[in-house]
Amino acid sequence: MSRKVFCDAKVEEYLLALGQKGKPCVGLLIGQPTLQQTDYIVHANGLKEQDPDSDAGTQDLPAADVVSQHALVETRMLPGGMYVLGLFIVHPKNIFEDNALLQRVKLMLLNMKASFDANPLLMGYCDELTNGGRIVLHIPTKGNQLKSKVISLATETPTVSSCDWKRGDKTTNWHQFSTYFDTDDVCPLWRKTGKEQQYETEANLTECAKTINEQLADAKILFNGELMPGKEDVRQLLKGGNKEGKTQVRIYVPSPTTIPDQEATIEQLSGALKFDGIVSSKVYVHDQCSFRELERFIKSDIVRSLMARIQIHCDSLVQSDGDPLDKITLNELPRRLYFPIQPSVPGCPQFSDYLFPDEETETALGQIQDVLDLELDPEHIDATVEVVPAVKEEERHDAKECGSVSETDGEVKLNNPMVTTVVGAVVLLIALVAYFLLK
Repeated sequence: MSRKVFCDAKVEEYLLALGQKGKPCVGLLIGQPTLQQTDYIVHANGLKEQDPDSDAGTQDLPAADVVSQHALVETRMLPGGMYVLGLFIVHPKNIFEDNALLQRVKLMLLNMKASFDANPLLMGYCDELTNGGRIVLHIPTKGNQLKSKVISLATETPTVSSCDWKRGDKTTNWHQFSTYFDTDDVCPLWRKTGKEQQYETEANLTECAKTINEQLADAKILFNGELMPGKEDVRQLLKGGNKEGKTQVRIYVPSPTTIPDQEATIEQLSGALKFDGIVSSKVYVHDQCSFRELERFIKSDIVRSLMARIQIHCDSLVQSDGDPLDKITLNELPRRLYFPIQPSVPGCPQFSDYLFPDEETETALGQIQDVLDLELDPEHIDATVEVVPAVKEEERHDAKECGSVSETDGEVKLNNPMVTTVVGAVVLLIALVAYFLLK
């Protein structure tokens, strides 16, 4: 049974316009796979040219590592349930008949797979729904005859099979499910291997994300206060006048009341990492999506969002091994914002980007243009879903001000105004009692 691919009409128009330019290029196909062997393409974007002024290799394609890195960065911006389903190639030669070009395309797909395998918490692939297959679409530079195939990566040698590409003239109904996930965990703080005074920030934060991923694996999701049968599709919620977007979604993580003695261990740690905050989640699914798939998409959206923030945050850090080590370090992960991929279409899926507290909303427009090839206006950006509390902005301190610890003769002293006030009051009370007793 060949896979069916329904491509949004505006997305196909974008692809055909790239072919009319007559210049070879490579891009990503973004969409949602299904258990019914049908993929829905909601977005496509060509990779930005590395050197637009270069005349070398007019028919050349970008390097495989460039494509895989772009796919990794773009996946950070996708909501749960949306994946890089494959590639499109604009080229004058038929890539399925030219063996050299086909091998280049296979190498790109294998590099993408290796990149996502190295970053599992980004949830880059959903092989349970795609059976390891990736869509490859050829767009000729002359004419408008699109040809698509599925290249399977499930075996050591990628195989090519047929694919039925169809233009979706009717807009697909996408249903939005929104929720929040509150996390408040304390994780061990591990030192960098071979370094006594340094910690691996990304490795420690990634361990926190792994913990949350394990918690969500056992979590229960209630829709309007009910557990829904996994095999039923989401249209069950839309019956009886329940409108899209009004569904209440709650996530409950089980917590064991006791720990078996054989599982209890004592470890010597040099510190602890408190990982807390509230993560917003928006997931978009089609009519035939089952609740089992929807729950998977919601959980993966939360983990992917956390991992995306961790990677973006750590990419922004500049610290050498020789820098002094603070006793208390605050790592503020960027907040999530949302934007529609087709602003003129009501109910279309929204993708995400991330901003640090000191960045303006307009900062995201350039990133969206470079990665997704989308031109948006500032009013299209919804930055109100996650807000940095004003009190947190006012009370942000460095390590020396915020409870910095100075070790003197084995004692730890806290620099905390509230503690100082309480201690001062106690000393004053003792002094008054002594005064009246000795009077």
